[in-house]
Amino acid sequence: MFKRVNKEQNLLEMVPVLETKVHYHEEKGKSGCLVIDRTSFLERLSIKYLKQPSVRKIHLDKFGSFTVKQFEEYKTVDVITKEMQQQFGEEAEPALPRLLKFLQTLEAHEWIKWEETH
Repeated sequence: MFKRVNKEQNLLEMVPVLETKVHYHEEKGKSGCLVIDRTSFLERLSIKYLKQPSVRKIHLDKFGSFTVKQFEEYKTVDVITKEMQQQFGEEAEPALPRLLKFLQTLEAHEWIKWEETH
């Protein structure tokens, strides 16, 4: 039998990465949005027979757009928090709890995955 190894991981040292079905899109002069491909069996049926759109668009505010752009640069949660504080100053406070809640929401919808830093 295989034995599970429970290794404690520090979230601040983890790198959030978008799942392959999720893409970031930014239009000129507007905040970005996440474009999620609808690929499950039920979603494909609803697209085909109920004429629903093949992608979902989730519009982000300026903090969410900034955060998702940082995903593309393969940065840790700690680095993203510090850069958010530099970029937005007092407006971003409390930066870490806000960022963690955003990441928790993305993870709950399975739109991001976590990678460890080397």
